[in-house]
Parts: sequence; C-alpha cells; structure tokens
Amino acid sequence: MPIGLNRRAQASEDSDHGGKILSSSRSGILASVVIVVIVFGSVGGILFLTNQFEPSRVAVVVMNPGFDDSSRADQVREAMTEEVAVQYYIPDSPATEAEAQTLMESLASSGNYLLIIIVGNELEDELQQVAAIYQNQKFALIGGFVDLDNVASATFEIHEAAFLAGIIAALVADEDEYNGTIGILGSVSTDYDVIRMIAGFEQGVDTAILAFGLNVEVLEPRYVGSYNDTNTASVMTHTLFTTEFCSIVFAPVRASIWGVREGMLSANETFSTLGLDRLPLAIGAEMNQDYIGNPNPYVRSGPSWMITSVVARSDLAFTHILNATLWDRYPGGELEDFNLANGGVNITDFAFSRTNVDAAYISTAWEYAQAIINGTIAVNDS
Repeated sequence: MPIGLNRRAQASEDSDHGGKILSSSRSGILASVVIVVIVFGSVGGILFLTNQFEPSRVAVVVMNPGFDDSSRADQVREAMTEEVAVQYYIPDSPATEAEAQTLMESLASSGNYLLIIIVGNELEDELQQVAAIYQNQKFALIGGFVDLDNVASATFEIHEAAFLAGIIAALVADEDEYNGTIGILGSVSTDYDVIRMIAGFEQGVDTAILAFGLNVEVLEPRYVGSYNDTNTASVMTHTLFTTEFCSIVFAPVRASIWGVREGMLSANETFSTLGLDRLPLAIGAEMNQDYIGNPNPYVRSGPSWMITSVVARSDLAFTHILNATLWDRYPGGELEDFNLANGGVNITDFAFSRTNVDAAYISTAWEYAQAIINGTIAVNDS
C-alpha cells in the first residue's frame, strides 16, 4: 500500500477560483514522490515503485452560510476528513442561486475536477441547466434530484425521522411538570426540507396523542426567516418558552440553533424566577445537534436540553457517491433515496439526554420506527 499518505488535512488558496483547497488525510502529497510497496501473497516478494502522484480533484459547492451551519453541510465536511486520495476544492459559498450557477459553470468549464458535488436541494434548477451544457463533467447533488446521466443524486426521507421526534415530543410534553404545549421554530418557511420535517413532526405528535390519550397541542410554526440569525432565534425561542409556555420546541433552524441555545438559557432563568420546576427542552434537526444543549457544548458531556436531533446522513450519501466515482463506478443518472429502512435518516440515540427522556418513550419511538420501516405507517411530507 502507499506509504507517507497519512498527513493531516491542509488548506490553501486555489489559484483558479478563490476559496480553499482541502487535501484529505491521504491526499496531502500533491505532485510528490510516492513509494508503493506491493506484497505478492505467498511468494513474499516486494516490489518498490516510484511515481508522480496527484490525487483527483473534487469541488464541493455549498450555499451561504456554507459550513459551520450545524446541518447537512457540516456532515459533508466530516465525511471529507476520511482517508481518501482526493484533493477537495471548496469555493467561497455563493449567496444566491444565480451566483451558484455561475460558479458551477466556471468549475465545469475548467475541466479540472473529476467530480463537482452540490449540497442542497435549492440548486436543483441551476444544476439542471449547467449539467445539460457540460455533459462530460460528472456532478453529484446531495439532497435533491436532477434527472441527467452526468448527475448522481441523493435524497432523504427526513420526514420519517421527524415523525419519531414528534412521538418523543408529545410524550415528554404530557409529563406532569410540563403543560402539553409544543412549539415549532423553523428557519425558512419555503425550505423543502423544513416543510417536510414539520409535516412529519406534526403527524408524529398527532399519532401519539391518539395512541396514548395525551393532553398535548402543537402551536402554529414560527420562522426565523434565515438560516443563520442567532439574535432572532434567541428572542423567538425565549418567547415560545416564556410567553407561549411551550414545554418543548422543535427547531429545524440550521446555524440559528445557537440562538435557540441562548433562548433556552434565558428561558431557564425566567423559569427559576417564576419557581417553575421544568426545563426548556428542544429537538434539533439536519445533523446531530444534541451537544448544543449540554452545559458546555464545547466539552460535549453532561445532560442535554437538546434531547434528540432529526438527522439526514448527508455524509453517507457523499461518501457513497465519491467512492463509487473513484472506483470508476460513477452512479450518473441514478437516484439513491436515504430513509429509515437503510439508515439514511433517523433521530439520535439520546446519548446526552436520557436523564430527561424516559426509557419507555425511547422504546416507543423505536417501535414506531419499525412500523414505518414495515410500511404499517406512512409519514406525510407536506
């Protein structure tokens, strides 16, 4: 196997487009000499080879706010740390769909990239146009579908996981110390994933109410109006807990989740002042955000007020398409749908929150998950 390939990821300026080049842990050896050692089975012979090796270049396009949005883009970035002989190029995140289309055209016309990966369903139309022109360029879309032979697509039945979160939320909200009111705080009202998550979540709550005779209600969804507005999310979260008296808040808000944390902290102070014996609990979305509800989110330990998260495994989709492409099995024209049955979506495993969530509730959620997998329950996506 090649030796000398285990360097840490490094970033540098890209001379063609701006942005960053990120070399994976096995690809920090651009244009260097690689010594390859091959062991010939039972013969035991060893062959030494030297050659110039340049890893394949892969561009990753993510809409603003880009990475550090506590959602699917960050999961993709985690997948990019795996040891693969690839040099990643990450351009500056475009702010609009028009900017993204121009960027994709520039990347495709350069001919420098084995694969251009687009993260997010909001760029379906733009990718459709670009890929139709640059038919020799391989593209991938994580979170959406484009029906062209040079686009590999991956979608997520995220509403199935949100249904399970609704079950948990309803059971927790019905406890004696809570008042049965559930709030929903979304990022942007027109976001397709947010719409589907809210639909699945509400169905889960309704299902639990009917099945267990719970005294629970769900308020009309509120929206931050942005993917990255900490201040607004903080104020709205505080209001949901202290004015609307929510027991728990479902918060598919991406990077604004840090504002949700601030709102939870301020709401807890209000609860203490009022002598209320309850916690401001929330449920995250898109990636594992459970740690954000820990006493110290940077240490990631201790009981969490973020009791679970609704997760779409963008990292699995990214890795699957990339590896297939590297092995000359590019799944162009194909759509892979990730769901509960294949492990592509789910809620998190309550690693930090079992002190706040009864074990019986968790068992109930897994029973409903099996019912969805078996087809006994169909989850709404709108």
